[in-house]
Amino acid sequence: MKRRTFLKKSGLATAGAAVAPVILPSGRLFAASGRRMTDHVVMVAFAGGVRQQESILRRYVDDSQGEPYPGNIMYNLLSGEAPAAKIVYGTGVGGINPIPAILPQSLESIGTTFAEVSALSAGHFVGINSLVQGGTPGGQGLKQRPLQPTLFEYLRRHGGYKATDTWFVGNGIGGSLPLLNHSEHPDYGARYAGNFFAPTVTFIGEGETAFANASVYHPENELDPMRRMKAFLDQQFASDGTGGFGGGLNNTDDEKEHIKQFMQTMYDKVENGTVNLPPVTDNRDTA
Repeated sequence: MKRRTFLKKSGLATAGAAVAPVILPSGRLFAASGRRMTDHVVMVAFAGGVRQQESILRRYVDDSQGEPYPGNIMYNLLSGEAPAAKIVYGTGVGGINPIPAILPQSLESIGTTFAEVSALSAGHFVGINSLVQGGTPGGQGLKQRPLQPTLFEYLRRHGGYKATDTWFVGNGIGGSLPLLNHSEHPDYGARYAGNFFAPTVTFIGEGETAFANASVYHPENELDPMRRMKAFLDQQFASDGTGGFGGGLNNTDDEKEHIKQFMQTMYDKVENGTVNLPPVTDNRDTA
């Protein structure tokens, strides 16, 4: 084979590997290494509201305010020494109170940090969309599910995980955020979706009012007719093949019971004030 032909073909193969996952003959995404580091993986996505200067670069005010004080002010998330002088970061008027260190070590020291990702724009939704797809959602607007498969779909289809093993946790149910638990891709879609939870809606306010003290229904006289009605109403989600907001997930009865038990445990923690909350509230830019 001529050198030019070889380089051309190998270059095309490399380009293809960069934009699509490798599906092995076994149906797995990647070959098993036998060295699993953990049974749980949590991806924390920040899209909007966090500047590179103060976060990944650990520059604090050194680059823009004319003060020679670099350093790490996100010590619960990132590793590195704090600035030598505290000008403003934290809570209270003027940021007078530093955010407490609630972890013995930073999340970065026990995980993997992706310092930069490619996205079509700097918008919040587009940023999170890029992260759950693992690629750039070219030409995709709001109120639309991802065009390419999400991490949840890859895990469920090729890793054999259940919906109760793959969770998408967001900070609300408004806008387009709940649409990101599965894609519109014809080979993946709702049947491989991850369960979606918005804790600040489910366990506080209206969600708590509606579900925390839910009644226990008789399995035959009351629950069975309710399930038949639910099955009838759920048909609208599958009528166009997309799965809508809830069709296609197909949690088994056992998985549904586990979800109910988890929810009841959380309601008990909320009532008893034993939920470990972040030291400060955010501006709804996290997911």
